[in-house]
Amino acid sequence: MLRLYVNGLTHPVATTSDMRAVKIFFLIVACCLTGSCSDTEPDVKKISVDGSDTLLKIRDDSPQSAAQAIEAIKQVLQDQHRYSHAWKASELGSINASLASGRGASISNDNLALLATSKPLYIASDGYYDPDIGSLVRMWGFYTDKFPINEKPPSAETISSWLANKPDFLDIKVNGNIITAKNPYTQLDFSTLLEGVAANEIKRILAKQQIHDAMVIMGSDQITIGDENTRPWTVKLKDPFGGDLGQIDMQGNEALFSSGNFNKFRVAPTGSRWGHVLNPRTGKPAQGSAAVVVLHGDPVVADVASTALMAAGPGDFRRLVIRMKLACAMMVTEENELLITTQMKKRISFFRDPVPLGKPIANGDSCQ
Repeated sequence: MLRLYVNGLTHPVATTSDMRAVKIFFLIVACCLTGSCSDTEPDVKKISVDGSDTLLKIRDDSPQSAAQAIEAIKQVLQDQHRYSHAWKASELGSINASLASGRGASISNDNLALLATSKPLYIASDGYYDPDIGSLVRMWGFYTDKFPINEKPPSAETISSWLANKPDFLDIKVNGNIITAKNPYTQLDFSTLLEGVAANEIKRILAKQQIHDAMVIMGSDQITIGDENTRPWTVKLKDPFGGDLGQIDMQGNEALFSSGNFNKFRVAPTGSRWGHVLNPRTGKPAQGSAAVVVLHGDPVVADVASTALMAAGPGDFRRLVIRMKLACAMMVTEENELLITTQMKKRISFFRDPVPLGKPIANGDSCQ
């Protein structure tokens, strides 16, 4: 700042650098008022496979690394469809055809890995996650891309017959690369954990491409890639009664999986919805639960747990949360009641208040 003396008085005079600083200051203020000085919006990529879209939101990529990641992710999803689709042409379909006729079948390492991953989760969920009830899913007509389903549901006699012959997942035997099952009702369906498995593969791909700040959206499920220093990703939680129930900030490496009767359902004779999640114990669609959300560090656990809790319903929610060691889980019942763990309640900002069904469940200190 220069000073000019006139008639014995000192007058400040702005220099060129002073004027430049003032311009910069007002430019910054203007940017912030218009919102343009906020953090850069993520680059959004869409990957379409078999009619399903996966969205990849990246904050720290280079064009080349993003392109390579997208191609690798697309290949993973295509391969998964090829070997494990439950009701379209796939290796798993061929396996199920053999098991239904009482014959053994050759099984690839990919499906063997799904089988191995499923066993401890089947046990942990007390059978609410049951990957050998494909025959029940088919019986209810849920092997379709067209919803809602308006066809007549299976009769009480048909359901009773299936329950009387219900397969036991632990009875499946593998010798080398040959799988066998004594019960012809055994039909494998790994769809409950496939998104979780794919999510872990996607995390590996992004790490290989040095992408460390991203979100992957697979239908109604999300995973985030980052650490404690990356900005949170805000996710809206769908309300089973319409609109949004609330929101949650995801940060670091987290997986948010949900289950509900939002899109895949059949219309009951009463006009109500029967969701696509089936209860293996009753042979019928899950009753009492309208939506379930699970937050966990492992996408596979989050994927399976959200479906298992949905199948279990409100009456078994608390027991199953504790049994599966879930610190962050929530259920909204068909009566608009809320079951929630203590840690999950801390993470969610609710837009409305469902009626609490008991106190929050204290079950661990971390959603990881």
